[in-house]
Amino acid sequence: MTDKPGASNRLYPNHPNNMRSRTCTLALNRKATPAFTIVELLLAMSIMAVIGVAALTILGATTYGTSDDQERRQMLVNAEVIKQRFNGAIRSAKELIVPSSSQTTSTDYFIVWANDTNDDDTKDNNEMVLVERDTSNNELHAYQNTSATGTFTDAASFRTAALASYPSTRWAIGFSALSCTGAFGTGQLPLVTYKFTLTRGTINESHTGSASLRQ
Repeated sequence: MTDKPGASNRLYPNHPNNMRSRTCTLALNRKATPAFTIVELLLAMSIMAVIGVAALTILGATTYGTSDDQERRQMLVNAEVIKQRFNGAIRSAKELIVPSSSQTTSTDYFIVWANDTNDDDTKDNNEMVLVERDTSNNELHAYQNTSATGTFTDAASFRTAALASYPSTRWAIGFSALSCTGAFGTGQLPLVTYKFTLTRGTINESHTGSASLRQ
């Protein structure tokens, strides 16, 4: 009896020839299975690390820029508030004491005769206002003592007394510079041009403004 081709495969699955065939097939299948080598894994990890560092750098720069922009916007708001206070003090003043026609510039302060409360056309100490930058802490203060007695004599004496004992109102912090210049033309109301600098950390913003008396 002659076996048909392939019959031994069906009738005798454990025949040595059949076992060798299956072994070769499994070996070929194993060789064809894709896999990552150690070099490929290390390369992939390196690429992911570079991408992660780049992402963190971009995120950090964006956050820093946003914080910096917010700080500058806040400083602009503060500068406008200070300008309004300067303009209000100067425009409503009875007289500009410093700067004056004899002292056209001043650094870190100005003095005004705020109003003649008793209508006697006499400058009294309780009617004077000193606005000055404290150089020790970069704060801006306005000094006035409505209970003060005596008649105003000169700017230097009043300034000394005001800094020593007058109540003060803080107008600003981070106020790192102030300069004032007065213009006193014949037949013209005094005009004060001022420049100041605000500082927050490493950010410095300079601003200018001007105001004249309304009398």
